[in-house]
Amino acid sequence: MSNSDLDLEKELSLARELVKLAEAPILSRFQHKMTVVKKRDNSPVTEADRDAEILIRERLAALRPDHGVIGEEFGVHLPLARFKWVVDPIDGTKAFIHGVPLFGTLLALLDGDRPVVGVIHMPALGESLWAAEGMGAWINDSRARVSGVSEFGDALLLDGSAITVSKSPWAKQWMELRGQAGVARGWGDCYGHLLVACGRAEAMLDPVVNIWDVAPMGVILQEAGGKFSSVDGKPWAEAGNGLSSNGQLHQDILQRLNSGL
Repeated sequence: MSNSDLDLEKELSLARELVKLAEAPILSRFQHKMTVVKKRDNSPVTEADRDAEILIRERLAALRPDHGVIGEEFGVHLPLARFKWVVDPIDGTKAFIHGVPLFGTLLALLDGDRPVVGVIHMPALGESLWAAEGMGAWINDSRARVSGVSEFGDALLLDGSAITVSKSPWAKQWMELRGQAGVARGWGDCYGHLLVACGRAEAMLDPVVNIWDVAPMGVILQEAGGKFSSVDGKPWAEAGNGLSSNGQLHQDILQRLNSGL
């Protein structure tokens, strides 16, 4: 599917504007007392999540009325639209609630099921990572590139939660990989993927995800020279899991995780 009728530079500019717009309701509540509600899946949500998504949706409705929207908090609008925006107002809500700055606003533009624009915006850290197909990846106006590390002994491996990983089909294999890595840490959610795209880490395993958790990763990792895929070979939007890497270690990690399954 061609994106020749999309001005990607213009859409990327809009995406960056939208995530900045969402900063106000998020940062005004960060490290302050807030009301937390549990959703049906037992995950937490705050007024900041909802207000930020509403702002983004309202702006998209005004500027891109024929585009669809898939949002974590308010569902799907225009599901049959060719171009759809995928919104996660606060990825890492648990970190946000606890006053930890490792949360971000995620926004991606899909052409069909392919992400062609992606942004990971970390408002509390003052970092923003963005990419558009064929235009490279950028972190705060500097080029973002993955690392050249090719040995596990030199690699930093990341995952979001030891408990979540322990419940995955690849728990034993991933723990073995962690043991072989130079460093292994639990810096999860979108921050882990950002670290990989910027060359600060070599791989990030996300064992349980929804589309809004990872929609920007495909185009960002690709444009940064790395790879993003599911662990088990399913289409990324349906797999329910994801792996970002610097590319050098990607196939080896997939083979090891799937060994013995």
